Amino acid sequence: MVRQTDTPEAVLAKPRTTHARLVLRLLLGGLLFAFCLPPVLHCQVGGITGPGLTATPDRTSVRLGETVVLTLAYRLPEGSRLPDTLEVGGLRGLTIVEQKREPEGIRIKILVDRLDPWQTESLSMTYLDKDGNRQTLETGPVSVSVLSNLGDKTEEAQLRPIHGIIPIASRWLRYVPWAAIVLAALLAIGVFLWSRKRTLGELQAEIVEPAHVRARKELERLNADGLFEQGQVKRFYFRFSEILRRYLEAVRGFPALELTTEEIAGRIHYEEDRTVMSLLRTADLVKFADAVPTAPRKDEEIRIAFSYIERTRPAADGFGNPSGPSEQFEQKGRTA
Repeated sequence: MVRQTDTPEAVLAKPRTTHARLVLRLLLGGLLFAFCLPPVLHCQVGGITGPGLTATPDRTSVRLGETVVLTLAYRLPEGSRLPDTLEVGGLRGLTIVEQKREPEGIRIKILVDRLDPWQTESLSMTYLDKDGNRQTLETGPVSVSVLSNLGDKTEEAQLRPIHGIIPIASRWLRYVPWAAIVLAALLAIGVFLWSRKRTLGELQAEIVEPAHVRARKELERLNADGLFEQGQVKRFYFRFSEILRRYLEAVRGFPALELTTEEIAGRIHYEEDRTVMSLLRTADLVKFADAVPTAPRKDEEIRIAFSYIERTRPAADGFGNPSGPSEQFEQKGRTA
């Protein structure tokens, strides 16, 4: 039997055939991988394989006075949609700076204005199903660590005066009593002249001027003085806080001017008063934590203050006189 040997052309053709088969297998494997990749990436990016809601903060720790951006990613059932007005639950007691809808979800910017542990309640979002009925998606609470502005070793921090102690020369002390007498005399003369210039009609107008009218005038005067624009941010917020506390004292019947912000929060019983609590906490951050709000933020807070005064103004009786706080509270209690 004669064995036929391969020709040189056949020997050279075998590696080419093997190489072609290898390339064909690689192409088929690449097509299969590309076909399966989109669902995998979709699951990794979306994070939700079915109808549901997830909440993710943009950081795990934050300092007092900074903001946290909370992103709510959601997937609605087929045929469902969000209502025109977003309804997100679980943010009670937090100071919301901004809330807007974006392609990747709902972004909520929240101001961290207290050293207490920062945590939301269980979060929820309302949507409309395909029949127009209101349904809810829910997810667990979110927490972020709050860091002190004093650093990691707060027990070693020490308060220091802004300026050193200025010594007073003893030779000036002997003139202090005389200066006090002269000042008191000038003050008495000024009060006397001022009181004489005021008419009875002006005094009566001031006595019967309702609290909401006085508060609006004071806010308008504060905004017109331009303290914020002149760089006197702390002075602006000291007056702003005093106006709101005086109005709250007039309409709610407790000494808000003598209480701290958290003590006032303990006496709040009406939902609309939570608006003024947010304004008072922002003012405290400026006064005591050296926070510096932007000019648009200041304008927005003035607008919110006017809106709060308008919503809580005392109701007028048939004779045009404002009703007292107690009567107004009784009316709200009956309607609650």
